[in-house]
Amino acid sequence: MLPPNDVVDGVKVFRLPFTGGRRFFLAPTILGRVTKYNLVHVHAIDFFVDYLAITKWYHGRPLIVSTHGGFFHTSWALGAKWAYFHTVTRLALGQVNRVICVSRQDDRLFASIVPSAKRVVIGNGIDDMFFRSHESAEPGLLLVVGRIAENKRIDRLIDLLPLIRREIPESQLVIIGPDSDGLRATLEAQARARGVGRSVFFVGAVDDETLREYVARAHLVLAPSDYEGFGISVVEAMAAGALVVANAMIAFREIIHSGVNGFLVDFADARTAAHAIVAAMRLPLVERVKIGAQARATASQFRWDAVVGQVEQVYRHALGRNVVC
Repeated sequence: MLPPNDVVDGVKVFRLPFTGGRRFFLAPTILGRVTKYNLVHVHAIDFFVDYLAITKWYHGRPLIVSTHGGFFHTSWALGAKWAYFHTVTRLALGQVNRVICVSRQDDRLFASIVPSAKRVVIGNGIDDMFFRSHESAEPGLLLVVGRIAENKRIDRLIDLLPLIRREIPESQLVIIGPDSDGLRATLEAQARARGVGRSVFFVGAVDDETLREYVARAHLVLAPSDYEGFGISVVEAMAAGALVVANAMIAFREIIHSGVNGFLVDFADARTAAHAIVAAMRLPLVERVKIGAQARATASQFRWDAVVGQVEQVYRHALGRNVVC
């Protein structure tokens, strides 16, 4: 159990009691907290957006919302999600001062319910520690970073691994991230059934330095997700100069130019995806270095010093242009 009050990296953290689960929860005590601040920035489309929007008459604080893909990461209850999006979410965001879309994909999604004057596209910021990494690939190490969740499609990678190991027998799949959807046991059973149980490793959540070390060691960083609002783990890997093979979905197509700063492939096509991964693993060093340098250049636009300036502009606009952030 985490303490209700904490300090993390010098920042005060207040944790609120709630009822419900990860997808649906209620935390009405937030109302007593927000009145202590000049501005509220919500990083999700969830209870906090709806509740703080309908109580804005009471707390009177400017509201900023970052979209992070909305709530469309899976197809579960998709019809109900769309209905909610076009009714409750539309009304809630009508009370918000500014909507920060974390990608052009999100901007297109939210354009149907938020006017252009209220939307701005600002990507997620990434830590400078990734730019300080020196990529030194460990042959065969295939890395996935992110929550173990349905939309991450780790199951497809496990199906691919036997095909990859036929060509590169030392290949192993390492998954870093919390088991947020309780899928790990099922995925481990799948790996055993495919004969690769001893070549699939679930590391769990790790600290920043350990994550950086894994990314630096990866032969390839794989991103088979069906849906992402932005894909921060992909950009972090690119910042480290790692070679990324990502699913050819919209958010990744905005960042990766296949063969230039990474690779795009349809992970639903197992044989084609396996062939592309093996080809990327066999690239000569000079090509790896060239693509890695291009990847770093692409990722540089998401350095925190650049992103923070854009967010501060949004804050100033909401609070009054002469306010110092």
